[in-house]
Amino acid sequence: MAKSVPAVLLLALFAAPPASGIDVDFLLNYYDQDGENSPVTGGIGTEDLQVVAPVFVIDWAVSDDWNLSFDLGVDGITSASTDNMDTEVSSASRQDTRAYTTVTASRRWRENQTWRFGASLSNEYDYSSLGGNVGWSIDLDQRNTTLALGLRFFSDTIDLYDIDGVNQGDDDRQTVDLSLSLTRVLGPRTVGSVEIGYTGQSGFLSTPFHEVILAPTPDFPEGEHVTERLPDSRTRMGVGLTLNHTFSKRIVQRLSYRYYDDDWGIAAHTVEAETHFRLPARNEVWIYPILRFHTQSGSDYFGLPGTFTGDEPFITADRDLSELTSEKIGLGLRVAFRHKQTGFLSKLRSFESRIASYSRDDGLDALSVSLAFGWRF
Repeated sequence: MAKSVPAVLLLALFAAPPASGIDVDFLLNYYDQDGENSPVTGGIGTEDLQVVAPVFVIDWAVSDDWNLSFDLGVDGITSASTDNMDTEVSSASRQDTRAYTTVTASRRWRENQTWRFGASLSNEYDYSSLGGNVGWSIDLDQRNTTLALGLRFFSDTIDLYDIDGVNQGDDDRQTVDLSLSLTRVLGPRTVGSVEIGYTGQSGFLSTPFHEVILAPTPDFPEGEHVTERLPDSRTRMGVGLTLNHTFSKRIVQRLSYRYYDDDWGIAAHTVEAETHFRLPARNEVWIYPILRFHTQSGSDYFGLPGTFTGDEPFITADRDLSELTSEKIGLGLRVAFRHKQTGFLSKLRSFESRIASYSRDDGLDALSVSLAFGWRF
């Protein structure tokens, strides 16, 4: 099946490979949330949190066959609730920093195949992580079909700061991610994909400074505060479907659905939609609304404050593991510079911005703003 011009346009929007030379991208994201169900204080109290996350991504086409990519990011985190982790609780919000980097190399092999392998490193106040990844993909049917396999491995070390802020040593955790995806040009204007993912985790999977408030007793009339307890293994499965359709050269629709299931009792459904409209402009300018709906069942180990006796083997008050629904509404803008620019803009190839509002039925609200600049050298 030969690709028509609209299908090529759609692939360029969502799956375009890097051009020859060096591409440099700078991304900046700001995230602000508020709520009153912090797991750090047993499922009650402020969830006030701000994150500023800049990251540089460098993609270098070394030759026709080899490509190298490198990213370096730093997340600045300000959170009033995590100040309770400290032995010296202050009135000011606690500030943490997470730094991470990933290096990936890919090689084109036998015309229609690509191998990818890489390594990653991440470090934060209470944990460090080493990772590796390998992947393989093959193009079939005159490049109208792509089959891809991926494997990622992470080995983490966690500092065990308990609910009183005291370090109780450290422990480790291992994570293995497997993915299989199939992308297919379904027609002159339509591209579809399906992805199946498996994640297996083992080791220390609790968060040691998350509290659980037990049911009142004569000795603890307001409920004793204890550390959450979760199993030392977790298996997750996910299936994602994506459909991109070009209605015209100025309207592209992107739809996706994902089903998630794990052995902690959570099953989830997520639906996302983006409709991209091309505006009349000298350069290529797209604007698109962002809609996302998510619903999930609760984990077998979750309970509201005061509902556990303490005799249960596993307990948590983390609302991320509860039954919930959430919605995200936003707007995005993307500009691809197709005409030669001058001065500072001479190497600028693209600009993108997004703003989105997120709300959850447990009272958590959030706002995210992101900016992305891309240069080609």
